[in-house]
Amino acid sequence: MNVWGRAATWALALGALAATAVGAQDNGEACSMKSVKSGDIRDAYNSVTVLQLGKSKPEDAKKKLTDAVGNLTKKADYGSEQLQRDFVLGSALVMWNDQPDQAPVAQASTLGYKTGGDANVDLLKTADSLFTVVETASPSCKEQTEFYRQRPWAAMINGVGPLLGANNLDSAEALLDRSLVIYRDSPFSYYFKGQIAQQKEDWKTAQEAFDRAVQLTDTAAAAKDSNAANVKEFSEFARAFSAFRGAQALSGEEQKSGMKAAADLYRQYLADYPSGPNAQPAQAGLTAALQSSGDTKSLGEVWQDMAANPSKYRPEQLYDAGVQAYSAEKYDQAVKLMEAGEQGNPYLRAGLFNLANAYWKNNQFDKMVPVARKLVDIDPDNPDNYQLLAIGYQGQQKAATDAAAKKSLTDSVSKYVVASDKLPVKVNVANFTGDGTSFTLEGSVENLAAKAKQASLVVQFIDKTGNVVDTQTANLSLGPNASSDFKLTGSGEGIVAYRYEPVK
Repeated sequence: MNVWGRAATWALALGALAATAVGAQDNGEACSMKSVKSGDIRDAYNSVTVLQLGKSKPEDAKKKLTDAVGNLTKKADYGSEQLQRDFVLGSALVMWNDQPDQAPVAQASTLGYKTGGDANVDLLKTADSLFTVVETASPSCKEQTEFYRQRPWAAMINGVGPLLGANNLDSAEALLDRSLVIYRDSPFSYYFKGQIAQQKEDWKTAQEAFDRAVQLTDTAAAAKDSNAANVKEFSEFARAFSAFRGAQALSGEEQKSGMKAAADLYRQYLADYPSGPNAQPAQAGLTAALQSSGDTKSLGEVWQDMAANPSKYRPEQLYDAGVQAYSAEKYDQAVKLMEAGEQGNPYLRAGLFNLANAYWKNNQFDKMVPVARKLVDIDPDNPDNYQLLAIGYQGQQKAATDAAAKKSLTDSVSKYVVASDKLPVKVNVANFTGDGTSFTLEGSVENLAAKAKQASLVVQFIDKTGNVVDTQTANLSLGPNASSDFKLTGSGEGIVAYRYEPVK
C-alpha cells in the first residue's frame, strides 16, 4: 500500500510551451524606438521586427540579420542611444539563433559584426548580457526583453521532456542548461532540473530546483494554465520527497533535523493540496519523516486528526496512515484509521487485507472474521484470504466457552485451511491504478496443477456501494504449474475498487 517512495519520479506530461506575445514597444525608454535618431538602429530594429513574424525565406532572413548586426556594430559607443542599440543587437542575435542549422557559437564576421571578425560569439550568452544591461538600466523594458529571451527558451524546453522520457539524461541536461543561458525565470525549467537531479539521486539539487519552481509559479498564472498548475503541485510534493531522501543519507541529529524539515514541506503540500494527486504519498511521507525525526507527539496528533476528521482525507490516505500506525505498534490507532478508510471505500482489497491483520494483532477476532470473509468474496482465488479467515475463526474458537460453538468454530478453521490448500489457481494482483473514470487491474493467474488448462478471469469494476460499473474478461492459457499475465481496464464514473469471480 505504501507507494510514496516512488511517486516523485513520475514525470508530468506537459503541453507545448511558447513565448508570450510581445507587448507594445514603448513601455521603457531603453527599448522604445520613438525618440531614436540613429538610422542604423532604426533600420536594424525594423528588420528584426519583420523577421519576428517568421515570413521571410531563410536566405532573406540571414541577409537582413547580417545587415542589422553590421549597422549595430559600426562603432563601440552609441552615446545616449546605447541601450536601444543593445536591445536591438540582443534581439538580432536571438533571431540568428533561430535560423535553420545555425550553430550556437559563430565567428563574429559571419554574423555581420564590423569588428572582431575572427572572434567567437555565443549567440545566447551575448544576447543575455546585452538584455541584462538593458533590464538593469530600464526595468520597464523587461516585458520586451523577456519576449526575445523566451523565444529560444521555449523551443529548447519543449525538447527536454521527450529526452527525459527516453531516459537520455545527458542530452536533456545539456539542452536544459543551454535554455537557462537565455531565460531563467520559468518554473518549467526548474521542474525539469529537479527531475534530472532526482534521477541522478542528487537530492539537494533536486530539492533546490523544485523549491525554485514553486517560487516562480505565479498563482494567477497557475489558475489559468494547467501546465503551470501541475508543475506547482508536483514540485511542492517533489521538494518534500527530495528533502526526505536527502535526510535519509544523514545520521544522528543532522538526520533528525533534515527529517523535521521534510515533514514541514509535506505539511505544506497537504495544506495546499489536501485532496491532490499526491496527497496519499505525501501523507505517508509525513508519517515516515516524523517517525525518523523522533517526533512521536506530532505523529500521534496527525493520526488523531485523521481519525477524528476522516472526511478531510481519501480512503487510501486513511488506510496508509493505518499501516504506518501499525508499523509503529500503535494498534488501536491503526484500527481506527483503517476503519475510517473502510467507511470511505469498503471494497478496497489492499486496505481490507491490512485491516484484517490489524484486527488480528489487536485480538478483535469478531471484527476480523467479516472483513476476511469480504476479502474472500472480492479476491476468491488468493489463499492468503482463506488463511486470514481461518485465523479469525481460530481466535473466536479459543475464546468460546460453549462446547457446540467451539466445535462449529473448529470446523470452520479446518474448512478454510483446506480451502486455501485446494485452490486450483492463484490470482496475484500487481497493480490497481486509475484516474477516476478509467481503472486498470494488472497481475497474473498461476496454475497450481500439473495439467495445462484454459481459464477465464471475469473482473467487475465496482463503485463504493459495490455496484458494478464495468465488467471485463481475460481469457488465459495456463501451462502446467505456470503463470499467465493479465491486464484489464474498466471505464465508468465512480469506480473505486474491483472484485472477480472464481477463475473458471
